[in-house]
Amino acid sequence: MNAGPTRDVTTTWWTGASRGKTIYNNIMLTSMRGKSASRLVLMGLLLAIVGCAGGEPVTGASLASARQLWDRARVRDYDLEWTSRGQSQAHYRVEVRGGEVRSVEMLQPNGQVTQAHPGNPRFYGVEGLFLTIEEDLAQLRQPAPFGQPKGTRVVLRFSPDPKFGYPRHYRRDVLGTSQAVAIDVVRFVPDPPRARSVPSS
Repeated sequence: MNAGPTRDVTTTWWTGASRGKTIYNNIMLTSMRGKSASRLVLMGLLLAIVGCAGGEPVTGASLASARQLWDRARVRDYDLEWTSRGQSQAHYRVEVRGGEVRSVEMLQPNGQVTQAHPGNPRFYGVEGLFLTIEEDLAQLRQPAPFGQPKGTRVVLRFSPDPKFGYPRHYRRDVLGTSQAVAIDVVRFVPDPPRARSVPSS
């Protein structure tokens, strides 16, 4: 540590104190300031990541508008592929027919595909993506959102598809925690050929 700046700061903050005690307290102040600066840098980086995610803030109005667009599109048959990152890493391939989830496959990092049998399959289609975002938005009205003290900074953003309204991308950041979540739809095929084909009698 440079002795010059130490003397300057201790003279300003601890006039009249002994030199040994003054230097000790100055070191502690410098350390605390360094930690505070580190926290500010970390928060800035998190906010930058959120900003880079693009999209729009999740609100009751923005979510209702996206849902309205999805309902108007009346897509009952579709293939959906989406990924989840954050607290859990997953890659799903979903088949929806007649508005019902018929099949959920998990794509492993090694390329292997396994059939999933979730207890509530509806959470894996577009309806499930909307429900996930709605539940996160409802958390903001709780006394302890996401189990954190009231006033904790939470950022929710999503990008609805301009034609169909389904959530293309969703980002949740609970600043100061490891509860960040990123959901990305990587493939959406409305009315796929298999669904259009009618088996011969």
